[in-house]
Amino acid sequence: MKKKKKWIWISLLILVLVLFGLQRYYVYVTQDQRKEEALAIEAAQNELGITSPDELRKYVWGEKSGADNIYWTMTAKNKDNQDIMVWVKFDNNNQPVQGAAGVHSELLQNGMSETQIRNRFSSDVPDGEIKRIMPGVVNNIYVWQVYYNDDTHNYYRFYRFSNGEQVDLVYTLPNS
Repeated sequence: MKKKKKWIWISLLILVLVLFGLQRYYVYVTQDQRKEEALAIEAAQNELGITSPDELRKYVWGEKSGADNIYWTMTAKNKDNQDIMVWVKFDNNNQPVQGAAGVHSELLQNGMSETQIRNRFSSDVPDGEIKRIMPGVVNNIYVWQVYYNDDTHNYYRFYRFSNGEQVDLVYTLPNS
């Protein structure tokens, strides 16, 4: 009986050590992303005085010049307690762009919601299956990016955040 208890305790100890190791590995792997999130929130707070940042998302889209547009987007409340969408531009060194050019915001009530874009997309592409919708920036236009597929390919389609008009860009991804 003593041997059985001994092996149970040894097994539990090994399990705890493995779980601790996995947790430490996860923290190590995600530390850069958490740091970027904190920098994005700090930049938005410094420029706009936001409160209650929520729904942080990283958005990366390549330009024709070969450079990447890197933005962190979030919803938040401004100084007047109004809901806003915020875009924080990052440079290639994973640092927020300084000054007013680095942070842009628009009132959610003045733009299109994700639900409205979903409805607009459904009328534009009735047989398209949406995989993801996220705010972003393409060709210096603040947009909703819709990633979707139909029966043949995956696509990206863009709608202006301000009014929901489709930007004349549809990217078809090759089949794998």
